[in-house]
Amino acid sequence: MSTPSDEAPAGTTPGLISSPHPGAHPASVPQRRRFGPLDWVPREGANDLGLIGRALLLAALILAGDRITVLMGHQGWTLDRGAVVFLRLLSALPVLRFPFEGLVVALEVDKWDWFWLAAGQEPTKAQLAYQEWDKFLDLFPLTMALVATWRWRDLTMKRLLIATFALRVVGVTLFLLTPQRWLLIVFPNVFENLILVYAAFRLIAGHDVLLTSRRVTIVVGVIALMPKMVEEYFLHFLERRPWDWVNLPIPDGMEPRVWVIAMYFPLLVTVLYLVWRPRIRIGNRVWPARVQGRR
Repeated sequence: MSTPSDEAPAGTTPGLISSPHPGAHPASVPQRRRFGPLDWVPREGANDLGLIGRALLLAALILAGDRITVLMGHQGWTLDRGAVVFLRLLSALPVLRFPFEGLVVALEVDKWDWFWLAAGQEPTKAQLAYQEWDKFLDLFPLTMALVATWRWRDLTMKRLLIATFALRVVGVTLFLLTPQRWLLIVFPNVFENLILVYAAFRLIAGHDVLLTSRRVTIVVGVIALMPKMVEEYFLHFLERRPWDWVNLPIPDGMEPRVWVIAMYFPLLVTVLYLVWRPRIRIGNRVWPARVQGRR
């Protein structure tokens, strides 16, 4: 039960007690608590085993999808375009709740649909039509990812994500209006890499503060851009995939994974470095880079 001393005087806002002496210094008046930049981060919750479990589940889903896609190819099974559109849209929805894992799965479905439709066996004109259809559908998971960032708190990263998303939308629109593949190189899908970097960082570090300085922003931007430029150059200028250009002494089924790891390894190293920095500075305060408890 509250006592008279616990209640705010009449005419005042609860939690803000007005000074009984007119003209009293504002410092003597109790104020609402101001939360620091990281005070909202939960300190309890998932541990490293939880992250490992999520990573293993994601890997299992990808491997299962690969096996099913290979089996479909060997058996000559295909899906009609309506079913593929449904699966593409459905696979993008988890991005809203699980930005990193959801986007990775959506990107894998984007890769698999080429084989599900047996697009490589179609005439050149049909393959060009597939490219236009595919680029349009690509925007759906990217839009889901952009929506997911709305509640994140690194304002610099949010602005960068909005800018790169708009850049890609402009590029895809121009590509659809004038089927010039070089436009996809001029307007690369760097948004995709940035969102994966940021989502992975949040998942591991336990907070949203990634871009803490101009130097970090430039490094993350450049390292996110480079593999995407290489990928777009191979796909839309050379019209070949890297593993078709250089044959590695490994089984054919492993070549795509090896190339992806090679291109994105610097990005992975950058994320891990930013997660395990000893300290980060936010304003005039210094915080540990990794916070216990994650979303």
